[in-house]
Amino acid sequence: MTLGDSTSWRDRILRSRRAGVLVLAVLLAVGGIGYVLYAGTPGDSSDSSRWSRSVAEATPQQILGGERRPGFPSVQRTEHDGLVFTVTVAPALPGRNLVRVDAVPLEGHAHEKADEELTVEVDGGAAPVEPTKRPGADGLWAVVDLPTGNPTVLVAHGPEHRVPVMLETGADGSADPLWAGPDGPECLQAATAAVLAGGKAPTSCPAAGLRDADRAGLTSIVTTLASRGVEEVALSTDASPRSAAASKLVRRLAAAEHVRVVAPSARPGSRSALVVVTGWQPAAERLAAVSSLPVEKQALRSDGVWLAPWLLAPGVVDSTTGAVIPLDFDIRDSAAQQYSQTLAKYFPEQAPTGSAYLAWRGAREGADARGESAFYAASRAAYMPAEPGHSSHERTVSWFPGGTVTRISLPTG
Repeated sequence: MTLGDSTSWRDRILRSRRAGVLVLAVLLAVGGIGYVLYAGTPGDSSDSSRWSRSVAEATPQQILGGERRPGFPSVQRTEHDGLVFTVTVAPALPGRNLVRVDAVPLEGHAHEKADEELTVEVDGGAAPVEPTKRPGADGLWAVVDLPTGNPTVLVAHGPEHRVPVMLETGADGSADPLWAGPDGPECLQAATAAVLAGGKAPTSCPAAGLRDADRAGLTSIVTTLASRGVEEVALSTDASPRSAAASKLVRRLAAAEHVRVVAPSARPGSRSALVVVTGWQPAAERLAAVSSLPVEKQALRSDGVWLAPWLLAPGVVDSTTGAVIPLDFDIRDSAAQQYSQTLAKYFPEQAPTGSAYLAWRGAREGADARGESAFYAASRAAYMPAEPGHSSHERTVSWFPGGTVTRISLPTG
C-alpha cells in the first residue's frame, strides 16, 4: 500500500478480509488448513501457542509504505475484536522502543472500554506492560525492549485477543534513549510526519538539540520581554539536550538585557514572565499543576506564560489558560492546512503538533524551509477572536478545535 492510494483504510481492511476468505477457501479445497492464522498446534507449549486463543480478522497493513525496515517507524493497522488497532513502533532498532496504540471501535460496535484492558509485550520477551496516557500527548504509550532480527510485538485486548505486529530491527545500530523517555511522543510523531510527507525517517529526535528557528524564537522572546520592561524571567527546564541548550541561550540573552533569571518556584516580582523550554510532558505537568491551584495560590506572573516554539501541542496548551509562542508558520496557512488534512486522512486519532508539522514541511520543502516569524497567542479556550475572515478556518483546520492560535505581533525577524 502506498500513500498515493486514495481509498480509505476501512476499504483496505474490507478488501483484505475478502482476500482472506478466498485464500481460506482454496486451502480448504486442498485439505490444507487447521488452525492457521497466528495459531500453534494442539498441545504446543511454546510462546507462539498463545496466539491460538485469538484469530486476527485481517492481516495488519503497513500504513507508511509496505516494507518493514530497521530505523523506519512501523505503523500497522488491523481490524480485530470489533476494534481498529493502529500500532506505531519506533525507532524500530534494537533496544528500548516506543509503542503508540490507538484502538477505535468499528462503526456499529459498542466498546465502552476500547482503550482499557490493553497490554503490549514482545513475543518471547519480558512481561506485558499496560500502555498509558502521557501528559502533553494524545494516544496510549508503552516502552518495550526489542532484540535484533525480526521481533513481534503483541498488542492484547483482554486475555483472549492478541494482535501480532511483526518488525524488522536489523543487527546494527541501537535506539536513541530519547525515544523511551518523556520526549518520545514528540520523536515518534515527527518521524512519522516526515515519512508521511515522502521523506526519510529522521535519524534523531527534535529534543536532541536546538534548531536555528528555535534559537531565533527564544531570542525574540527574551528581547521582547526586556523591551517591555520585564525584570525577571522564571525559566522552566528539563534534562534533555535541547532544553539544556535553550536554558544556556536564555540565560545569556537575559544577562545581556539585565533581566534576572529565577526558578519557577520563586515568588513573582512586580514584572515577571514564565518561559518554558522543557519538552511536552514536563510542560504539561507543570503548567497543569499551577492551573489546578486556587487563583490566590498560583504564582501569577504579570507578563504571562511564554512557550518555546516546539511546545505547540494541544496537550501542552490545554494545560494553561493561555500562552504566547513564537512560530514561523500560521496554522491557517495552506501548507499547515494540507498537513492537518493529510494527518486526519491517515492518522485520524492524532492531533497536529508544531514539531510534527515542521518535520512534514522539512521533508517536502527542505530542512531550511521557514516562513515569517511572529508571536501567536495559543489557547484551547476560544475567548480570543480569530483573525478577520478566518472564522471558518478555525473550525476546519483541526489543529485546536474550540481554541485559537492567533497572531498577535508584527514579524519578529
